[in-house]
Amino acid sequence: MEDKNKITKMASAQNDASNTASSIDFYEDENRPRERRIKFVTFSLGKEWYGIEISKVKDVSMLAEVVRLPCVADYISGIVNLRGNIISVTDLRKLLGLSHAALTKNSRLLVINSREIETGIIVEDTPKVVDVELSKIDPPLEIFDQERAEYIVGVCKLEDIFFAILNVEKILSVRNR
Repeated sequence: MEDKNKITKMASAQNDASNTASSIDFYEDENRPRERRIKFVTFSLGKEWYGIEISKVKDVSMLAEVVRLPCVADYISGIVNLRGNIISVTDLRKLLGLSHAALTKNSRLLVINSREIETGIIVEDTPKVVDVELSKIDPPLEIFDQERAEYIVGVCKLEDIFFAILNVEKILSVRNR
């Protein structure tokens, strides 16, 4: 239930922001309630798909050279210089217990943030934005192992993709342990 409340709050924040800038649709049926929607940036890690609420994504860019640092946690890949800003790079694969994958020319850096904390995560291809009806989002499945479950707040099945919705706050809080 707590996860469903988090998802509802995410949608509410997105809808409040989009409603102030959107125009009225004169062709919409006034009697039919408008379903709340939420946008996600989706990406793959191996054969699995993940999504992050679009308001938590600061930037998507080509992957620059990741500089390794000594004496950092094993889930920190290093740092990158992104247009003059030094950004830490979190290895999401390690956090989620996935196997290592080599970087390719299609790899991208997805910079995520929440409450002034940010990090980059490496994704395997150019992320895609999807617009999802709130009713299509379900709580996380109880079949996720404990190591991964804490980072997942929901799951969504669209026509051509099934993805797990990541908890950005939890990913960023790992840095403060």
